[in-house]
Amino acid sequence: MENTMSVAMALDSMFYEKNGKHMDEMRMHKLMYFTQRESLMYNNEPLFDATFYGWKYGPVLKEVRSEFKKKFGFEDSLNLQSQVSEDTKGLLRRVFDRYGSLSPWKLSALSHEEFSWKMARSGLDYEDNGNVALSLAAMKVDAQRELMNRK
Repeated sequence: MENTMSVAMALDSMFYEKNGKHMDEMRMHKLMYFTQRESLMYNNEPLFDATFYGWKYGPVLKEVRSEFKKKFGFEDSLNLQSQVSEDTKGLLRRVFDRYGSLSPWKLSALSHEEFSWKMARSGLDYEDNGNVALSLAAMKVDAQRELMNRK
Protein backbone atom coordinates (compact mmCIF):
# COMPACT_ATOMS: atom_id res chain seq x y z
CA MET A 1 0.00 0.00 0.00
CA GLU A 2 1.26 3.45 -0.89
CA ASN A 3 1.63 6.45 1.38
CA THR A 4 -1.29 8.85 0.79
CA MET A 5 0.85 11.97 0.56
CA SER A 6 3.33 10.26 -1.78
CA VAL A 7 0.46 9.50 -4.16
CA ALA A 8 -0.82 13.08 -3.91
CA MET A 9 2.64 14.49 -4.54
CA ALA A 10 3.22 12.17 -7.51
CA LEU A 11 -0.09 13.33 -9.04
CA ASP A 12 0.91 16.94 -8.48
CA SER A 13 4.26 16.27 -10.12
CA MET A 14 2.50 14.90 -13.22
CA PHE A 15 0.22 17.93 -13.30
CA TYR A 16 3.18 20.29 -12.96
CA GLU A 17 5.06 18.58 -15.80
CA LYS A 18 2.09 19.08 -18.11
CA ASN A 19 0.83 22.49 -16.96
CA GLY A 20 3.80 24.31 -15.43
CA LYS A 21 1.92 24.94 -12.18
CA HIS A 22 0.84 23.03 -9.11
CA MET A 23 -2.56 21.49 -8.76
CA ASP A 24 -5.34 23.29 -6.89
CA GLU A 25 -6.86 21.62 -3.86
CA MET A 26 -10.26 20.69 -5.32
CA ARG A 27 -8.69 18.98 -8.33
CA MET A 28 -6.29 17.11 -6.01
CA HIS A 29 -9.07 15.65 -3.86
CA LYS A 30 -11.08 14.52 -6.87
CA LEU A 31 -8.10 12.99 -8.68
CA MET A 32 -7.17 11.18 -5.47
CA TYR A 33 -10.72 9.83 -5.29
CA PHE A 34 -10.64 8.62 -8.90
CA THR A 35 -7.20 7.10 -8.28
CA GLN A 36 -8.54 5.14 -5.32
CA ARG A 37 -11.55 4.01 -7.36
CA GLU A 38 -9.25 2.96 -10.22
CA SER A 39 -7.20 0.85 -7.80
CA LEU A 40 -10.38 -0.78 -6.53
CA MET A 41 -11.44 -1.45 -10.13
CA TYR A 42 -8.26 -3.17 -11.27
CA ASN A 43 -6.57 -4.38 -8.08
CA ASN A 44 -9.65 -4.94 -5.90
CA GLU A 45 -7.89 -3.14 -3.06
CA PRO A 46 -7.25 0.46 -2.03
CA LEU A 47 -4.04 2.09 -3.22
CA PHE A 48 -3.60 4.07 -0.01
CA ASP A 49 -5.01 3.93 3.49
CA ALA A 50 -6.91 7.17 3.96
CA THR A 51 -10.57 7.98 4.41
CA PHE A 52 -12.55 10.21 2.09
CA TYR A 53 -15.30 12.40 3.51
CA GLY A 54 -18.45 13.44 1.65
CA TRP A 55 -18.08 17.20 1.57
CA LYS A 56 -20.41 19.35 -0.48
CA TYR A 57 -18.10 19.68 -3.51
CA GLY A 58 -17.16 16.00 -3.51
CA PRO A 59 -14.86 13.58 -1.70
CA VAL A 60 -12.12 15.11 0.48
CA LEU A 61 -9.10 13.59 2.19
CA LYS A 62 -8.49 15.39 5.48
CA GLU A 63 -4.78 14.53 5.40
CA VAL A 64 -4.39 16.23 2.02
CA ARG A 65 -6.59 19.13 3.15
CA SER A 66 -4.34 19.65 6.14
CA GLU A 67 -1.27 19.99 3.89
CA PHE A 68 -3.01 22.58 1.72
CA LYS A 69 -4.09 24.53 4.81
CA LYS A 70 -0.45 24.63 5.96
CA LYS A 71 0.31 26.34 2.64
CA PHE A 72 2.50 23.39 1.74
CA GLY A 73 0.97 23.58 -1.74
CA PHE A 74 3.03 20.66 -2.98
CA GLU A 75 5.91 22.91 -4.06
CA ASP A 76 8.30 20.11 -3.17
CA SER A 77 6.48 17.56 -5.32
CA LEU A 78 8.58 17.98 -8.44
CA ASN A 79 10.09 14.69 -9.54
CA LEU A 80 8.64 12.86 -6.57
CA GLN A 81 7.01 10.24 -8.75
CA SER A 82 9.93 8.04 -7.70
CA GLN A 83 8.38 7.75 -4.23
CA VAL A 84 5.66 5.45 -5.59
CA SER A 85 6.01 2.06 -7.28
CA GLU A 86 6.12 1.57 -11.04
CA ASP A 87 2.67 -0.06 -10.91
CA THR A 88 1.33 2.96 -9.06
CA LYS A 89 2.90 5.32 -11.60
CA GLY A 90 1.05 3.45 -14.35
CA LEU A 91 -2.22 3.71 -12.44
CA LEU A 92 -1.67 7.43 -11.84
CA ARG A 93 -0.91 8.00 -15.53
CA ARG A 94 -4.17 6.28 -16.52
CA VAL A 95 -6.14 8.42 -14.07
CA PHE A 96 -4.32 11.55 -15.15
CA ASP A 97 -4.90 10.79 -18.85
CA ARG A 98 -8.61 10.25 -18.25
CA TYR A 99 -9.34 13.03 -15.75
CA GLY A 100 -6.33 15.36 -15.50
CA SER A 101 -7.47 17.87 -18.11
CA LEU A 102 -10.95 18.28 -16.63
CA SER A 103 -11.74 21.40 -14.62
CA PRO A 104 -12.07 21.08 -10.84
CA TRP A 105 -15.78 21.83 -11.18
CA LYS A 106 -16.26 19.09 -13.79
CA LEU A 107 -14.42 16.68 -11.51
CA SER A 108 -16.68 17.76 -8.65
CA ALA A 109 -19.76 17.13 -10.81
CA LEU A 110 -18.46 13.67 -11.75
CA SER A 111 -17.80 12.83 -8.11
CA HIS A 112 -21.38 13.80 -7.29
CA GLU A 113 -22.54 10.90 -9.49
CA GLU A 114 -20.72 8.40 -7.31
CA PHE A 115 -22.81 6.12 -5.09
CA SER A 116 -20.28 6.39 -2.25
CA TRP A 117 -20.51 10.19 -2.20
CA LYS A 118 -24.32 10.11 -2.39
CA MET A 119 -24.47 7.68 0.53
CA ALA A 120 -22.18 9.88 2.64
CA ARG A 121 -24.36 12.90 1.80
CA SER A 122 -27.65 11.14 2.56
CA GLY A 123 -29.89 13.34 4.69
CA LEU A 124 -27.76 16.46 4.23
CA ASP A 125 -28.78 19.63 2.44
CA TYR A 126 -26.61 20.66 -0.50
CA GLU A 127 -25.06 23.54 1.47
CA ASP A 128 -24.18 21.34 4.47
CA ASN A 129 -20.45 20.68 4.61
CA GLY A 130 -20.93 17.16 5.93
CA ASN A 131 -18.41 15.06 7.76
CA VAL A 132 -19.45 11.50 6.93
CA ALA A 133 -16.84 9.06 5.69
CA LEU A 134 -17.30 7.39 2.32
CA SER A 135 -17.50 3.66 2.93
CA LEU A 136 -14.99 1.46 1.18
CA ALA A 137 -17.81 -0.97 0.33
CA ALA A 138 -19.71 1.82 -1.45
CA MET A 139 -16.53 2.85 -3.28
CA LYS A 140 -16.19 -0.75 -4.48
CA VAL A 141 -19.73 -0.48 -5.89
CA ASP A 142 -18.61 2.65 -7.76
CA ALA A 143 -15.54 0.81 -9.02
CA GLN A 144 -17.58 -2.11 -10.33
CA ARG A 145 -20.08 0.20 -11.99
CA GLU A 146 -17.30 2.14 -13.71
CA LEU A 147 -15.62 -1.08 -14.82
CA MET A 148 -18.88 -2.24 -16.43
CA ASN A 149 -19.33 1.16 -18.13
CA ARG A 150 -15.89 0.88 -19.72
CA LYS A 151 -16.54 -2.54 -21.27
